[in-house]
Amino acid sequence: METYFFAGLTTEGSFLLSEEESKHLTKVRRQQPGDQVRIANGQGLIAKCEVCENRAPQALLRVLDSVQHPVPEPRVHLAVSPLHHEDRWEWLLEKATELGVQRITPLLCERTEHHRWKLPRYTRILESSLKQSLRTHLPLLDQPMTLSQFQPESDYTTYIAHCDAAAAASIPPIPLDQINTDRNTCLIIGPEGDFHPSEIQSLLKAGAIPLSLGSLRLRTETAVLAALSRFLKGSMAIPILFSIALSLGLSILGPINPASGQATTQRANRSNFQEVYSSKTNAAPLRSGHIALGRLKYQGGGDWYANPTSLPNLARFCNASMGTALSLQEEIADAGSPDLFRFPWIHMTGHGRVVFNEQEARNLRTYLTGGGFLHVDDNYGMDPYVRSEFKKVFPELEWTRLPDNHPVYLKPYPMTGGLPKIHEHDGRPAEGLGLIWQGRLVAYYSYQCDLGDGWEDASVHRDPETLRTTALQMGTNLVCYAFEQ
Repeated sequence: METYFFAGLTTEGSFLLSEEESKHLTKVRRQQPGDQVRIANGQGLIAKCEVCENRAPQALLRVLDSVQHPVPEPRVHLAVSPLHHEDRWEWLLEKATELGVQRITPLLCERTEHHRWKLPRYTRILESSLKQSLRTHLPLLDQPMTLSQFQPESDYTTYIAHCDAAAAASIPPIPLDQINTDRNTCLIIGPEGDFHPSEIQSLLKAGAIPLSLGSLRLRTETAVLAALSRFLKGSMAIPILFSIALSLGLSILGPINPASGQATTQRANRSNFQEVYSSKTNAAPLRSGHIALGRLKYQGGGDWYANPTSLPNLARFCNASMGTALSLQEEIADAGSPDLFRFPWIHMTGHGRVVFNEQEARNLRTYLTGGGFLHVDDNYGMDPYVRSEFKKVFPELEWTRLPDNHPVYLKPYPMTGGLPKIHEHDGRPAEGLGLIWQGRLVAYYSYQCDLGDGWEDASVHRDPETLRTTALQMGTNLVCYAFEQ
């Protein structure tokens, strides 16, 4: 999967990557001298560069060629009250960047809750989101300001979304679908509890147009997503509207009861797998099937999508070696989505920050206690977030090292010594950790191992075939264990 690195750079010559990006280049992406990578500077410049030296602490790169991209038009300026809950505020910044907002102004309103401003952290989130979404321009993130300090650009059409009935009766708001998306636009979204009536009147007198986001009362971050969805083109509107439905506690798939419909789907998938797995016929291996391995999508800016060839290769290996009928196409399951319950086995990977909000933590707990199985694979850099965020899912549990004779290591491929070491990170041995709920292993964490890297195409990391086979065999053990329980 194509990705960017982030750096301040010019159109020619050599430059040093930051220590953080250099670590990602060498330890995570494992780029070697002579390899070519793409660098973004957040101001529209995208450069194809050659790795000259990848030694610590900073890698040396040389610009081969570059393209300066114009600022996308029309421009969108988001002025929004910052949120007290840090994970929701950071999620908002992340999604606004991915959706192409050019400027974000935090507005301190009368009803804005106390908020700690962490500019270095927010800058990292914006940069990570830019790289993840392959955007060319970072949003300009203003310092927090009061409404009296805020001045929208004169050539922008400014809209204010509010819920005040008296103000709406005086000046009826226009529906969201009537916004002219061919113009530069400023969207003003208030705090939880809405703007104070005097603030609404002040903005209306300044020329803001009242905007209706529908009949439901939305949280601030949901209102932002709803408003920005108007500026999306083509098929992108579908996943965004689906995300809005999930944020509201709705389901475009219809009501689903975790204790019945979702669990029934899991049991059916598990039964289908067991039927094929237990037969172990000598017939030709099945090429594909209807039972998919799921990939967990999470918030926080970490690259949940890393190792794009790993799950198809694992499914192919299981089908060839065990006669199973797994789909060769992975499917994505959002941590907070009802789709999670379609998969008896889900894989989670990445290199960076992971965040579960309250609803996602509850959803994951329901999934795991209802029969689901999660494999967490630290691709390097996830560990502190794995340990903190899974405390939201299972506050009463600790990650526990599994003994070398645990069933997950015994069949169908015996793993002498427990979890095999696939890739080097910090000179520490591989550890297989587990969350045990009511006597059942519900989540397995491969730490200091990089198991998923060993499942990738041989050309990605250039691993010896024996090492790739060992990694695929361990992955097969995890899949079979999950379906046998």
